[in-house]
Amino acid sequence: MSASASPTAASAGRQAIAFAASLVRQAGRRGAGAVAWVAAGAVLEGLGLALLVPLIGVIVAPGDSFAWLLDWLGGDARSRLVVLVAAFVTVMIVRALVLRRRDLALFDVQTSYTLDLRSQVVNTLAAAPWERLAGVEHARITSLLTSDIGRIGVAAHFMAQSLVALAMVVIQLVVALTLAPVFAIAALAGLALLALLVNRHSGNSAALGARMVDKNRALMGSSTSFLSGLKASAAQDASMGFAAEFDSAQRAASLEQRGFVVAQSTARTWFGIGTAFAAAGVLTGGVLAQVPPTVLVVLALIFSRMAPLAMQLQQSSQQLLHLGASYGAVQAALTDLGGAGLARAAAAPLPAGPVLLDRVSYHHASGAGLVDASLEIAPGELLGIAGPSGGGKTTLIDLVSGLLVPQSGQVTVGGAPLPPGGWGAAIGYVPQDAFLFHDSVRRNLDWGDARIDDAMLMDALTVAGAADRVAAMPYGLDTIIGERGALLSGGERQRLAIARAILRRPRLLVLDEATAALDPESEGRILDRLAALEPRPAILIVAHRIETLSRCPRVIRVEGGRLN
Repeated sequence: MSASASPTAASAGRQAIAFAASLVRQAGRRGAGAVAWVAAGAVLEGLGLALLVPLIGVIVAPGDSFAWLLDWLGGDARSRLVVLVAAFVTVMIVRALVLRRRDLALFDVQTSYTLDLRSQVVNTLAAAPWERLAGVEHARITSLLTSDIGRIGVAAHFMAQSLVALAMVVIQLVVALTLAPVFAIAALAGLALLALLVNRHSGNSAALGARMVDKNRALMGSSTSFLSGLKASAAQDASMGFAAEFDSAQRAASLEQRGFVVAQSTARTWFGIGTAFAAAGVLTGGVLAQVPPTVLVVLALIFSRMAPLAMQLQQSSQQLLHLGASYGAVQAALTDLGGAGLARAAAAPLPAGPVLLDRVSYHHASGAGLVDASLEIAPGELLGIAGPSGGGKTTLIDLVSGLLVPQSGQVTVGGAPLPPGGWGAAIGYVPQDAFLFHDSVRRNLDWGDARIDDAMLMDALTVAGAADRVAAMPYGLDTIIGERGALLSGGERQRLAIARAILRRPRLLVLDEATAALDPESEGRILDRLAALEPRPAILIVAHRIETLSRCPRVIRVEGGRLN
């Protein structure tokens, strides 16, 4: 799903509300605690402002507004001043401590939300069925996990700031209503009118946000393509073409971001101008109405603090509409992947016995696939799979391994249906393009499994014919092999991938062109050692070379979606 369709103000508003509801649900009790700290800070802010009236009255000229308080304090002006100053300082100290705790509580809520959302995307990705994963654009997921969830974190920050601003505006308004109700209402009406006047571009903010999501995804796609093809582009002198594409993508993203900043800046400018006129009108009215000077001074202070808070509320609403597109993009991806982020349940051990395909069919969207296939694979069997490209070999092994679920027919293991989770830890799958990451040989083999020791690693490497090569590396098992194993040859990468699969002690080992980068002699030695494993897994070998297939006691041919 693309975010390219420009949302209306109403749809963007619904998206922002959905985001806010999601944040509240996730925050739970932690969020309730943060709200309590926000409320406490706002109350202390209001109390400090209220104390200014009698304090100024004692210093300048007592008015009628807080005469009762001054009478209650008793004593002379100096003693009253000492008491009021002490009370004001105490309130400000407590307020500072509360605000510190408030900021930490809000930070915890924001951080927890983004961490959980990122984990939800990764868990959904990990649990998604292969037929959905096969069509996923990697740049889309990378953009979600970095740019979009980062933007959602910013949205959570603005929402928290809006909560703080709203609480403070409410408390300050209560203080102002207590001091001078008519002028407080006039000030509130003026601020509300200003917010409405500068809020006309809410739909534009949403549209800019949606386009920003698309531009960031394009930028991520350009980066991913460049990094994936570094060697080929360098060899063919095509690197500058990728660089130009990247530059174009980042400039487009920058222009979209600038458009939003211009809109925000324009709104802020008009709000500032309007606030100045509104303040002048209210204060002039207060003078003409002979409002006590002490009250008028505090009203001016309240208004000066309330105006930027009101502007912050207006700006935050625009930010939420702008950033809400990223939340929509994440939710769309979760829907497309077909899950709510729940981890895949651990598969129960499969019973012993043969693998049986009974009249299995599977059709891809492109029309290719497998039709009415029946096959039995005995435990420990070495089975070769041949056939032309596009004939259905990959579909067959994906069905046997449980990556695909048959659209008709059934796959069973030991008489029990193969569950949706497939073989679980009982399978070793080695594709032609070996999956390796920028880390040590050890980390690429054990995948963080602390149960695997050095002896087990070297045994697996020996079977794969890579033990001597790894031992000769500068740091042995701890040698870094580069991004996707770039510091190794194609054959060395395939050997490591085979060793990794062996470490799983699988019941089913799938080699999908997994030795294509090796010379026939080296390949033969590896296949002989695999055949000698005890206990030996059932081994499916997909290959085109006759030398490879000749080592298999049985070879089946897949062509036109049918088994021969």
